This record gives sequence, structure tokens and C-alpha cells, in this order.
Amino acid sequence: MKKITTLITALFLSFISFSTVHTINAGAYYYTPSTLSVFVGDTVEWINDGGYHDVNANINSQTSASFNNPVSFQSSATNIVNAVIHTQIFTVPGTYNYDCSIGSHAAAGMTGT
Repeated sequence: MKKITTLITALFLSFISFSTVHTINAGAYYYTPSTLSVFVGDTVEWINDGGYHDVNANINSQTSASFNNPVSFQSSATNIVNAVIHTQIFTVPGTYNYDCSIGSHAAAGMTGT
């Protein structure tokens, strides 16, 4: 039993040590970068550069259809400069699409993958 516990702990620690934290900036109708490749276990943080924004990976703000992401998520909106809008740890592989669901931000190009 001790060997199994040690193996599980070692695997967990190696998983954590190879994960990366990525930053996406959100501002006046943009997410930068708008496209990002991450590995399973990586964390993505969306930071507010200014304005009132959220991160919506649930229902497409322009079509009202589901994004059909492997995992859906939706943040609260904030207007606090330099605030973390949302943090997501990606544990399920796949393509994730998202937008800002505030007003017409998505229609103005505030979308990401």
C-alpha cells in the first residue's frame, strides 16, 4: 500500500510541476492572445486591462447556441483594472471557444479559442 501511495504522490507532483500558467488580457473588444494552445493541467488566467468584461464559455453570445466545449464555464463580470476575471484549469482535452457576453462585445470581436 505504501508503494501505491508513493507512486500516486509522485505522479501528482510531476503533473503539477509541468503545468503552466498562461495569461490572456481582456480589454476594449479584445482578448490577447485570442488563440492559445495549452496542455491538460495548464491554467489560464484572464486579466482585465480595462472596461467591464467576463469570460463566457457556455452559450455563444451571438448565436445563443451552446459552444459545445468539453467543459463549460462562465465568470462573473468585473470592471476592476488588473483584476483576474477568471481562472480555468484545463483537465479535459479539446477545443474551447469563449466570448465576452457583455453588451455587443462578442459581436465587436471579443472572442477567443
